[in-house]
Amino acid sequence: MSPQHYRRLGTLLLVITTCAAGLMGAPFVAAANTVKVTMTDKPPEYVPKKLTIPVGTTVEWDNNAKTLHDVTTDADSVQNPKDVELPPGAQSFDSGFMQPGTTWSYTFTVPGHYKYTCIPHEKDGMVGEIDVTK
Repeated sequence: MSPQHYRRLGTLLLVITTCAAGLMGAPFVAAANTVKVTMTDKPPEYVPKKLTIPVGTTVEWDNNAKTLHDVTTDADSVQNPKDVELPPGAQSFDSGFMQPGTTWSYTFTVPGHYKYTCIPHEKDGMVGEIDVTK
């Protein structure tokens, strides 16, 4: 197989593992440079809900749902400040409203625990968590 085939196979295995971890409710531990989180409608949630990634990893959120979603850690924008959390030294991030079929990414450079939510679906419990390790 060509190097391109191996990359595609690796990406496919990462997506399958990410989805399986999200369905089982277990945190997904990533070793790749980019990890994908899917946004769903019924129920509105991030899949997987929990990730563990090393510093320098980029997380890409993919809104493959039929409604607007977003990703935010901005405590001033949410209904319940307990739905978001940042480690010391980390800057808040916000994707803005994402249309169906769009993606947004963020590279994590500060280790610690992150908790984020979807503003339109916060009341529905659409909250995700990421632990970033050194």
